[in-house]
Amino acid sequence: MKRIVFFIFLSILSTKTYAQLQYLVEAGASYTTMTISDSEYKIGARVAFGVDMPLGDYLTFQPMLEVSLKGHTEEVRAAVYDTLENIESNPIYVEIPLKISFSLPMETELDWRFNAGPYFAYGIAGDYTREHYDIYGNKTTNTEKLFGSDGRFSQYEIGLAAGTKFIFAPFYITIDAEWGLMNLNKNDQNRSLKSVAYTAGIGFIF
Repeated sequence: MKRIVFFIFLSILSTKTYAQLQYLVEAGASYTTMTISDSEYKIGARVAFGVDMPLGDYLTFQPMLEVSLKGHTEEVRAAVYDTLENIESNPIYVEIPLKISFSLPMETELDWRFNAGPYFAYGIAGDYTREHYDIYGNKTTNTEKLFGSDGRFSQYEIGLAAGTKFIFAPFYITIDAEWGLMNLNKNDQNRSLKSVAYTAGIGFIF
């Protein structure tokens, strides 16, 4: 999968429409969690580089290459023994969103766009930490790798991305969301962990 998505990205850069391409650089903060009942949001971040390739008067194709910090936290309390467990994941991904962008016609210098498409992600680093408190308040901490043969999470992820951009060339504001479609939890398929991320940031188009 890595080879396929990188081949797609590089092929786009070598098309005959190269002279019409615009380049995008953006960065921002994210608000991320997992699709499980006890999961809480945590602050993440992302940086990205991509291209904007015209497909018509109002449509463009926007493949991006980005690094994103996601994750979640949980607080699980056992009702019988009144013990507490804090869980935190901190995955770092290389992602390739492949979005179609629609430009809303406006009579001002503002270019308002709506973007949607799939994304492919590959986990490159991160850990999974469990802090357990017994009935006396004593804490034990266990940290595991998220990725790799002995990691807790699947290294590959596929999902859907959508968002909007407000472009005041050469700058723009971007608001995006991502919803993972795969259960990342390798150790327990009955405990589904799919990533969710909402991001806001600023960018530069040239």
